[in-house]
Amino acid sequence: MSRGGFRRGGLPERRDAGRRRIMVVAGVVAAAFLLVVGQLWYLQVLEGGYFRDASEKNRIRVRPVAAPRGILFDRRGVPLVDNRPAFTLSVIPRELENREAVLGRVASLLRLPYRELLDAVARVPTDSFVPVRLRRGLTLEDVTKVEEWRLVLPGVIVEVEPQRTYPTSRFAAHLLGYVREVSDEQLRQGRYRRGDMVGQSGLERILDEYLRGQDGGERIEVDAMGRPVRLIQQTEPHPGAQVITTVDARIQEAAERAMEGHAGAVVVMDPRTGDVLAMVSTPAFEIDQFTGTIDRGAWLRLVQDPYYPLLNRAIQSQYAPGSIFKIIVAAAGLQEGTLTPLDRVHCTGTFHLGAWEFKDWKEGGHGTVDLHRAMTQSCNVFFYQAGLKVGGGAIARYATAFGFGQTTGIDLQGEKVGLIPQPKSRRDGARRAWLAGETVNMSIGQGPVLVTPIQVARFMAAVANGGVLWKPRLVQRVERPDQSVAWSDPGAVTGYVELSPAVWAFLRQSLWSVVNEGGTGAAARIPGLDIAGKTGTAQMIAKSRSERGQDHAWFAAFAPARDPEVVVVVLVERGGKGGQVAAPLARKILNAIFFEKVAAVGVAG
Repeated sequence: MSRGGFRRGGLPERRDAGRRRIMVVAGVVAAAFLLVVGQLWYLQVLEGGYFRDASEKNRIRVRPVAAPRGILFDRRGVPLVDNRPAFTLSVIPRELENREAVLGRVASLLRLPYRELLDAVARVPTDSFVPVRLRRGLTLEDVTKVEEWRLVLPGVIVEVEPQRTYPTSRFAAHLLGYVREVSDEQLRQGRYRRGDMVGQSGLERILDEYLRGQDGGERIEVDAMGRPVRLIQQTEPHPGAQVITTVDARIQEAAERAMEGHAGAVVVMDPRTGDVLAMVSTPAFEIDQFTGTIDRGAWLRLVQDPYYPLLNRAIQSQYAPGSIFKIIVAAAGLQEGTLTPLDRVHCTGTFHLGAWEFKDWKEGGHGTVDLHRAMTQSCNVFFYQAGLKVGGGAIARYATAFGFGQTTGIDLQGEKVGLIPQPKSRRDGARRAWLAGETVNMSIGQGPVLVTPIQVARFMAAVANGGVLWKPRLVQRVERPDQSVAWSDPGAVTGYVELSPAVWAFLRQSLWSVVNEGGTGAAARIPGLDIAGKTGTAQMIAKSRSERGQDHAWFAAFAPARDPEVVVVVLVERGGKGGQVAAPLARKILNAIFFEKVAAVGVAG
């Protein structure tokens, strides 16, 4: 009986256990269903926009279209730079299936540094759809290779972009400057995007915001291989503004031809407006090296070149002015009354001051000379004594009035201020007293006196125009594509030198005699053209025996003498004497500037 009771009681228990198992399974299924539904809701509702965008991006490619950079023109409308279509190799990081393998193939095909390619791509997120530029200026042969290997180069594309081109590789290099891809430091400023081409020096840098323009873009549908299928949307780029400079391309070319084979600088300026007609610094660098991608080796050779081709000697190098500074001494002495045109000195070739002996450039001296003849023949002995009469303080004061010891304000980076020492008559703290021998040296533009070629040009322009100190002007105006004026420079006067009309007349007549009456500047003489000028020979402290005698050669001139239109300043580093080296170079430049006038005189003769 007990066994039968045991059977009857077991059936309900089995049913309960079955129900529980069914409930558990049902609960698990329901939970799984809810989980699936929740996941679907999450993917479709919460994350639907993200995945829709991702899907769209896998099919749609957004390609930026670079705006053509604005053109720089000379004062007569001649293009100084231009743009041309060029091929650019780029990659889209999101489409690189195997980054190392793809970049390795590219490096092998085009013989590019593999590490540089990796570094370029590593700077952007791996899921970026924005093209990363690897190499600009591809040849047709390079493009053909990329197209042949397209199937094994996913994410690699070739684009056509505007690229700077130049009349010659070194034409006006320091004045125009160069364009390079934006650096990491410039990117941190927040004004640029990676891959932008930005002006790095010269006018390209100063006017970059006008020249760059506004990029456009395209939305392109592509197939699974990344090949374009159709253009969905297009935004046209807006070209950069046009810049009308003050430069005269013809004069610039003439100055560069004259300086071939020499290290130094030339500045040609209009004394009536302060317009810079030409600016040359030699040796120059090849601007077109920077339009593509300059490799590290070429860059190092450039920056380590002992002749410093990247240095703009016209504004960034400081030199002793030599005898050009005698104009300052004469102006100060005549205006202050400490010198007169009738003052005479007998020059024997040496001058003694205590135990010190100061020599003239001409062995045996010039004999008895007055101020006019001393200027014409550049007699050092006369100016040694004249400087002591005028005084170091007065000389420094007039030099400062003529703009030395301060920047000219030219719109180029890196301009140096030069140095005009300020004599002290007594001990002032740690400063020692000014010595008479220092005034003697200063009187002929030696000692601590330092100037730049652009300062000498502005100074000579003031002598030519009667005392007006202009800020050197490089740009006349900036024009938008619709020809409206975005910016213009009317010119600016930064100072005025007060001298009596008699002093100005004496200075101009003396400088005319330097060239036309057997003076030290006779090598600059051109029949039919009145030229006024002054030579200078700045002695250098030689670092080796091989450099002895290699002084800096100066010549500063204006023409025509009675109604000056141009100022020409020539400096030749370690060239020798100014009258023998710099004056003939200035003659070549002036001859090119006034070719028609000189030719007419020749025909008439």
